[in-house]
Amino acid sequence: MSIPKVVGIEEEYAIQLQGDHGLTAFQASCLLVNAYARKAGLRVPGTRLLWDYGHETPFSDFRGRLFGKNTGQEAISDDENLRINAILPNGARLYTDHAHPEYSTPECLSARSAVACDKAGEMILREALIATRESIPELKIGLFKNNVDYWGHSYGCHENYLMEAEAHEECLVRNPDKVLRSLVPFLVTRQLFAGAGKVGSATGENPRQHYALSQRAHFIEQVFGLETTYSRPIINTREEHHADSKRFRRLHLILGDANMSEFACFLKIGATQIVLQMLEDHFLNEDLTLRDPVKAMRRVAEFNFVVELDDGRTIGALDIQRILLAKAEQYCRSGIGVEVPDAGLILESWEYALSGLENLTLSKDFELIDDPMRLAGRLDWVAKLWLIQRFRSSRNRTWDSPELRVIDLQYHNIEPEEGLFAHLESQGLINRILEDTEILRAVKHAPPDTRAYFRGKCIEKFPDEILLVNWEVVGFDHGEVHRMVPLLNPLKGTRDQFEKVFDRCSNSRELLEMVQA
Repeated sequence: MSIPKVVGIEEEYAIQLQGDHGLTAFQASCLLVNAYARKAGLRVPGTRLLWDYGHETPFSDFRGRLFGKNTGQEAISDDENLRINAILPNGARLYTDHAHPEYSTPECLSARSAVACDKAGEMILREALIATRESIPELKIGLFKNNVDYWGHSYGCHENYLMEAEAHEECLVRNPDKVLRSLVPFLVTRQLFAGAGKVGSATGENPRQHYALSQRAHFIEQVFGLETTYSRPIINTREEHHADSKRFRRLHLILGDANMSEFACFLKIGATQIVLQMLEDHFLNEDLTLRDPVKAMRRVAEFNFVVELDDGRTIGALDIQRILLAKAEQYCRSGIGVEVPDAGLILESWEYALSGLENLTLSKDFELIDDPMRLAGRLDWVAKLWLIQRFRSSRNRTWDSPELRVIDLQYHNIEPEEGLFAHLESQGLINRILEDTEILRAVKHAPPDTRAYFRGKCIEKFPDEILLVNWEVVGFDHGEVHRMVPLLNPLKGTRDQFEKVFDRCSNSRELLEMVQA
């Protein structure tokens, strides 16, 4: 039987530097991380709050292979750890990953919560920008929530979903055909509503491709794989489950685009949750196996919506989504498995998006001729195309104008005064899912219905007593004794379980006594 699809999003932000400062992107990213950590009160004397790398195994493949030595925490000093990481009271992690600031949301039970936490990440990075500029006025720095530059580089928006261990083993190790028949076709074609859009061919290889649905599609090179920075797969096979591996596993997806639109992000996460639950509950019996999923993903990104199945038949990308939506509607009515949070709104949004796409009309030159259901207010790739079309018409620009790339980038600028998506939103042209209060709450507080609540409360109440933290443990420094609290079940450690406990304790020693009582 399926289990709730706890989800988390990892967002790498593009960083742009100008001015005479002599900083690298890595150094500037570290400045941002620490500027926010200070603002959040996490850099006061006596507070360490280290990130525990001991459980990270980047070279282990869950298919039973080892591609290198997993060095763990001994490879990094405490000073460097603090320079790179900030573990926040809202249960999230803000850190430097290569040359990017990255925001990893806390664990969320619902798609709505995941969107709120993802949007909270934008707000936190904006506050980090303000704090950094105050300390270094000469530093001109910009942050963009996108996935590709125009020099052939891509950076990720990764999704993580909780799976039941036996189902994960069956579908992804012993019999991956089960994933290839349903989940992979869904993931390949969901860019129809989840793509962020991009001016030009995603890799620059096709000068005749003026616009692409997805930023990441052309950087995906295989279906399954261990890497995240080259030979990127649809499904990452790193054996890091961040939970009790006897009961739970992590499905790590790295194919998706970063979304500015709440609607697109909500639908991306919510529809994926439902498909995964159907997979676990053996509800998907259709064979939609693609002949070449990587090729199909690129074709769809280039508006070639007919893809080839493994048996030689062809099928429309929208038809694949229609089949899976119909199954999802049946599944949610059946009562099989656990209830998906906000299932009704997810299905309604899925239907709206597909109907809108079926009625959307584009010219051969990627002009938006008709958008009767106003997807420009809901889907990122349509909103961006609408902006570009207005600019081209008003300025008489062709697709090879470099100004269009500026519009593309500025769509993803997270600052309200600069970002074009933010401008559309301020004009009331974007259909939202959330209230502002939900995002503000996610900036300060962890989701109440996952283990993130326990982690966040510990950081909020006892930051100077914590030695180290990661997704599955909180470690306290009690002088000569270090006490570890395992958080191996992402569904435990919730507000319902621990709110009264935290209210009654004034230090971590009291907390541990109550937890272990």
